[in-house]
Amino acid sequence: MKPAPAYRSGDAICEGDVVRIGKWDGVVESIITKESAGWEDFFQEEGEGVMLTGPTFGRLYTKFDDEDLVLVQRKKQ
Repeated sequence: MKPAPAYRSGDAICEGDVVRIGKWDGVVESIITKESAGWEDFFQEEGEGVMLTGPTFGRLYTKFDDEDLVLVQRKKQ
């Protein structure tokens, strides 16, 4: 079984997480893996990662192990 995508801290990445990437705040919109729709067309070249949304940058795709990607808080239930 493949391990779940995780931040460098070891915490699992979940859709809806509030994150910081560098100096920007955002939200994990989706987790992109080889099984995701559009993998062959859009994401294969970049590799597995997360799509983030934020007021400063709009939408941003980054890899799971990006050292600037930090969990701020889990999605509020």
